[in-house]
Amino acid sequence: MPPQRNGIADYSAKLLQAMAPLHPCHVYCHDLAVDLPAGVELRDPAQAFRHLSGSSPILHQIGNNGGHVFALEALRAYGGVVSLHDLSLLYLYELASPRLEEILGRMTGPTGKMGQAYARHWRENRIKTAANYVLFDLIGEILALAKRVVVHSRYARNKIAAVYGSEASAKIDVIPHFAPVLSVAGQEVARAAIGYEDAVPLVLTSGFATKAKRFDWLVEALDELARRGTDFRWVHAGEERASEFDLSGAIASRPSLTGRCRITGYVSEEALDSYIAAADVVVNLRFPSVGESSGTLARAFAAGRCCIVNDTAAYAELPRDAVVHLPVFGTVPALADALEGLLTHPDLRAIFGERARLLAQTDLAMDQVARGYLATVANAYPPGRTMRAAAARTPPVAMRHRLAGTASSSTDIIRLGQEAGLKRGDFELELSFAGLDDFAELARSTPALLRKALPEHVTLDSVRFLAGSNGTGIGLSILGRSHTLEPTA
Repeated sequence: MPPQRNGIADYSAKLLQAMAPLHPCHVYCHDLAVDLPAGVELRDPAQAFRHLSGSSPILHQIGNNGGHVFALEALRAYGGVVSLHDLSLLYLYELASPRLEEILGRMTGPTGKMGQAYARHWRENRIKTAANYVLFDLIGEILALAKRVVVHSRYARNKIAAVYGSEASAKIDVIPHFAPVLSVAGQEVARAAIGYEDAVPLVLTSGFATKAKRFDWLVEALDELARRGTDFRWVHAGEERASEFDLSGAIASRPSLTGRCRITGYVSEEALDSYIAAADVVVNLRFPSVGESSGTLARAFAAGRCCIVNDTAAYAELPRDAVVHLPVFGTVPALADALEGLLTHPDLRAIFGERARLLAQTDLAMDQVARGYLATVANAYPPGRTMRAAAARTPPVAMRHRLAGTASSSTDIIRLGQEAGLKRGDFELELSFAGLDDFAELARSTPALLRKALPEHVTLDSVRFLAGSNGTGIGLSILGRSHTLEPTA
């Protein structure tokens, strides 16, 4: 919830404001210093057990940042309906998981050998690339524990079906991202509020300046536009993330953009409304997309702004007469041409803006979205039925299981080790060798043999030698714990 500086906090607050008049609501929030609508009670998540049972209807808001670790833990403890704001939760699990092996186990589930390879690189060489966050979504536990899951696009539902199958997708309800009622009315009022008195058309971007928002494309397109002689101003209403994309540096490298661009830094929700309403064109690019929706884009629809998006993922579902779609290949020249046409033809901007406003007032209306959420929660908790609570907060430790075998080659050891990692929980792998010399030869020929024998999602706790049966040979006892994809029921 606000004052946390992220879009899901704003989303949660506005959704609650629309739902509270329709149904009694209580809010569990990690931050207890928040403002809530009248009649809504704020509760401490640590005290949730005093109020909740298996039949208590619960709606979790879960996104891919540290503010939602406690919400993930609450889902594990109490079950419920999940509003899934991101289709990739790898970063959330990095913050929530005390052991790397648990993350690696979830990576190797739906993606098979590819997940195993990336997990091995991460574990053995500490190699983790940006591709991990696209390839491995780690939403399997959410899909297993949630009674229903809300996503904001058909693309998101179809992607889940493709990766996790029809059983998982049967839990999905598509409820679009709402378009809020803005705190400012009219472009002239908004421009006065932000101190923009220039008659030159204004291009706006907003939010965190991340790499996926393709500011590199926009900078190049605006540079081309300036060289063509088209006049404009560009404001980015949001914070830079230089570690992801050096927006200031990219602008500074283009002399044609000098004096045309401004980065505001973080702005309040009210100020953001003013910047959006003041703009002539709002640019909201995403590539590669993981199916996310944009709260600032929905605000732009509510303001009746002309918007430019990529023709990909969830954005491809937006009506063709409400936004300008750009291809994901050859985007820069297409973006330059689109901006030139829109900035020099106010009537064309107005047509797209009015269609966007109509979309905001119908399909994306706050009241309709709130009622959709309440219907989903009601369907997940049928009246007169007591719903079984979710897993305990601390999963029980599985009984230790033992595997034993005789190993005459490194292949035997690796095979037996892979079998040991199939079950969740503690295990003991016991190997027999003809003699100490045989074991020494295997260890010499295959460095790190025992670590290679265990899957990436296995923790190696201890290794000890055992006396062979009848005083011959030698044994090896390997103790460890397997962290698999499946949540403990």
